[in-house]
Amino acid sequence: MRILIYTGKGGVGKTSIAAATAVRLAKEGKKVLLMSTDQAHSLGDSLCMKLDTEPRQVFPGLEAIEIDPSKESRRAWGTLQDYLRQLIEQKANGGIEADEVLLFPGLEELCSLIRILEAYEEGKHDVIIVDCAPTGETLALLRYPERLSVLADRLLPMVRGVTSVFGGLISRKTTVPKPRDLVFAEFDALVKRLNELQKILRDRAVTSMRIVTTPERIVLEEARRSFTWINEYDFGVDAVCMNRVYPEEAMQGYFEGWRQMQRESLRIASESFPGRKHFILPLQKTEIRGLEVLESIAGKLYGSDDPAEIFCKEEAFRMVYDEQTGVRSLIISLPYAEEDEIRVEKEENDLLLYVRSEVRRLRLPDLLCRRDLGVWRFQNGELTVPFTYSWQK
Repeated sequence: MRILIYTGKGGVGKTSIAAATAVRLAKEGKKVLLMSTDQAHSLGDSLCMKLDTEPRQVFPGLEAIEIDPSKESRRAWGTLQDYLRQLIEQKANGGIEADEVLLFPGLEELCSLIRILEAYEEGKHDVIIVDCAPTGETLALLRYPERLSVLADRLLPMVRGVTSVFGGLISRKTTVPKPRDLVFAEFDALVKRLNELQKILRDRAVTSMRIVTTPERIVLEEARRSFTWINEYDFGVDAVCMNRVYPEEAMQGYFEGWRQMQRESLRIASESFPGRKHFILPLQKTEIRGLEVLESIAGKLYGSDDPAEIFCKEEAFRMVYDEQTGVRSLIISLPYAEEDEIRVEKEENDLLLYVRSEVRRLRLPDLLCRRDLGVWRFQNGELTVPFTYSWQK
């Protein structure tokens, strides 16, 4: 099975390209599931049909679904939400809308992505194609599983221990109800499922993330930043789709000034995503909607290439060993980052990597856990983090 995730800035055409890819693969005989996790669903508009929260057949070989993130969030951790809502309502005397307080940014979309895991486990399809929310929301996919794992591993055991001993006393002395075992069990199950999902999404033999962008420099710069963040979290980007490229014949007269700007953007794009497959789709004369149009633009976008192919399996992390010094180093690919934006710390068995406003917590391999953090260096888009024993310094 292959999982293809299309991500990018809002309005760049992710839905159209994801839908076109699905139609192309289904027409070639593959069983395809096309999923939209964006709350502002437009997948049904692209396919010219009404979609629901359960898969609906578009034509034999292709099913499509528009996932309701709120519904999936409720299904994933509704018991814990009910407990937290009860606490809020009791302590706030009805002055706070509990449902609004319990909206954790990005978590709802992440819960909706558990449907990917379920579809993968069912094994009914050859390809799952995901039309994601805009880049900023998709980054929740990268952050939450690790952060929830830290919460589950470090905080919840302590809370569970305290409530098992003092929970009855706390409930009698205050209005705070004692958490039921079901609350903890549900949260543990959610973390486990998210970790299983993350393993699949990091498996480059299964999952490929594909960045959709346009030639506008502002959009392209965000695509480059997204590429850095995705590398930081070690997800595999195997292709970049450049959408809405103006044909040369259209760049006449009033639009002459755009000609050189677009050429420069295309040059930058060709250099910005090394080793990744580049697909270019010219600006179309008509609106992209309907199966015939989607099949047509898929031909223009992919040509003779198979959209389900793995175009790049390059990993963002690797470990090297210097036999002369005995130093082991973790090398992390961070294209387009700046040295003054990076900070590295070691916390017990974790490596904390700060890049701009993002923070990544890496669980270190056993070979590095007992070593000390050395002086890191950043050169040519690669961060080298050495780990030494005290006698090696």
